[in-house]
Amino acid sequence: MDTGVTSQKVRWILPFVLLVTLTIAYLDRLNLAIALPKITDEFGWTVAQTGEYGGLLISIFFVGYGLTNMLLSPLAEKIGPRKSLLTIIVLFSFFTAITAPLASFLTAFIAVRFLLGVGEGVHFPMMSLLTKNWFPVKERSRANGIWVSGVMFSTILAPLLLVPVIEWIGWRGMFIFLGVLGVGVSIPLVWLFVYNNPRTHPKISAEEIGYIESGMEKDEKVREGTFWQEIKPIARDKIYWIALMGGILNNFASYGLMMWFPLYFNKSRGVEFSSLKYAVSIPYMSAILGIICVALISDKLQRRVLIAGIGYVITGILGYFACTASSITTTIALFSVAIFFQMSYTTNEFAILQRILPKNKVATGTGFYNGLAMLIGGGLGPVVVGQVIAYTKDYTSGILTLVAFSLIAGFNMLVLSRFLKY
Repeated sequence: MDTGVTSQKVRWILPFVLLVTLTIAYLDRLNLAIALPKITDEFGWTVAQTGEYGGLLISIFFVGYGLTNMLLSPLAEKIGPRKSLLTIIVLFSFFTAITAPLASFLTAFIAVRFLLGVGEGVHFPMMSLLTKNWFPVKERSRANGIWVSGVMFSTILAPLLLVPVIEWIGWRGMFIFLGVLGVGVSIPLVWLFVYNNPRTHPKISAEEIGYIESGMEKDEKVREGTFWQEIKPIARDKIYWIALMGGILNNFASYGLMMWFPLYFNKSRGVEFSSLKYAVSIPYMSAILGIICVALISDKLQRRVLIAGIGYVITGILGYFACTASSITTTIALFSVAIFFQMSYTTNEFAILQRILPKNKVATGTGFYNGLAMLIGGGLGPVVVGQVIAYTKDYTSGILTLVAFSLIAGFNMLVLSRFLKY
């Protein structure tokens, strides 16, 4: 299809399109966290029940998401990222919309959150594959940083957008609203602007193709076969496993904060529901600046792993002081600076992974990485935090648990920096 694009920098359209799709996908993921205060009030859950049921509803998404990452990424890679993205957008939009009628029944609510995870499963592997296909090595922190910032944009937008929507049409109506948004916005963008690689784009110049291909790694070919044969060469690499541990710890800390922040501010710090749009979104506004700064510094210094480690250590230290501050204003300010430094990891995570993986195994390796990181960090993390909250009857204790894992994540990346000078 003729999109009228004739620029010599066609490749830079791609990460911005991926940013939009990721922002909407994350709104579908974060909507539960925003709605949970209203859900707990409607169903009359106690703090202990909120810790148990809320942790389960959050975690079950990551179980479906993680399994799909591992099991379906090789298939999605063969189908191609363009077709795979179109398919998963339809799926996660549908499962978001049908949450509205099913959420009244806890078992059905849990099941549809699992299916939402399945629907979003190969999103990151496909975006990672597209980035490696389209960008030379020296540009990847910036390219990855653009679309990864969709995580932060959605985290900022979620309270600003969804709190008013919930107050207007209720938390069930909010699920339908987001389902329509996914199909109406993401599908046209992917259809018009996403192509599997530069040579399949109808409007890219030969000069730009040459520039992209001249900056790529020289990879050895890896034999195709069964799932284990596909992943076996990757699984033997100790650097890959240290990076994977970083992904697990990051998911425990970062997704934990995203998911528990609304309840923490509402129930523990006394912030009214209508004011959550400010308390939850303000800390993540600094994340956009963090991504921009880290992407530029990382591409200049080419020391992404070391930068990620130092940033996460600072995040953990500032997070502790944020939790123990007596003033809500000080708490929000400290969390804002902490999340700025957390972007040292978020910006570089997939650039590091793309450096470790051979070109024709990026989707498979990313899927296995993202799957295990989500299953363990995303799946187990909210349950652990929920149990801490249920046991202590204190939401602050849950946030402090996440702070501890931020420090461990930082030290893990410092270890990785000794093996991978990138």
